[in-house]
Parts: sequence; C-alpha cells; structure tokens
Amino acid sequence: MKKTLLTTGLVGILMVGAAAPAIAFEDTASTPLPGTGAKVEANAWQCSTYFDKCSFKTSTKALKGSAKYKVSKITNTATVKANGWQATLSLSPSGTQVSENTRQVSWTNKNTWISDISGIADPGGSLNTSVTTCSDGGAFTAGVKAFASACAND
Repeated sequence: MKKTLLTTGLVGILMVGAAAPAIAFEDTASTPLPGTGAKVEANAWQCSTYFDKCSFKTSTKALKGSAKYKVSKITNTATVKANGWQATLSLSPSGTQVSENTRQVSWTNKNTWISDISGIADPGGSLNTSVTTCSDGGAFTAGVKAFASACAND
C-alpha cells in the first residue's frame, strides 16, 4: 500500500510541475479582412529566459469573432533575430539567412484558417544577446487580402 501511495504522490507532483505555465514574451496584432467580417491575426511568442537556446512560435490566423474563418490562402513568415554586439543566430528549422544574426522561415497553407511555425533559436556571439521574434502574415480570399504583423522580444 505504501508503494502505491508513493507512486501516486510522485505522479501528482510531476503533473503539477508539468502544468505550471511557462513564462514567455508574446505579441498579437490584427487587421480586418475587407468585406468578410473576419480579421487576420498575427501572433509571435518566444521564451523569456534561456541559457543556451530559446524556443519560438508564430502564427497567422483568420478569425470571424472567435471562430475559425477558412480562407483561400494564408501565409506566415517568422523572422528571428539575435540582438547584441557581434550577435549570431542559428535556427531550427534553418530557414533563410537574412544576415549573420537574422533568419526567416515561411509557411503557406491553402483552404484553411491558420499557418503556423515553431522552432528553436540558438543565439551566440555576445554575453548580452537577446532574441526578437516577429510574425508577418497575410490571408487571401474572394479577391481580398489583409496583412498583420506582431513582434515579441525580451
């Protein structure tokens, strides 16, 4: 009986630890999608504290109220930048190198409501390096389009 209680207690402790909210930097911005009553929303999220690598997520969503709004085409571009003196950046997924300290990753979906990207940024080159993650997105449907941008930084 003691073994069962100890195991149950340990599982309870692990579950509570896993459920704790992560601290992060995030930003959201939106723009109306003309003539539809919907909006295009860009979201950027990144870790707030890191010792080596920093996770990031970006998305572009088409929403009508809080409901998903299907569009013909929806795109998202994540731009991740390492800030600081002689800062460098490597990224997973690798994306396109914009400069020594900036990378971009893009994704496009058709006939849906969301396009999202996630990955790991590995900044280097300076003791005072920080990371900025931006999300640029657009939605296209029935001859109209709209774009939104959001940036999260520490």
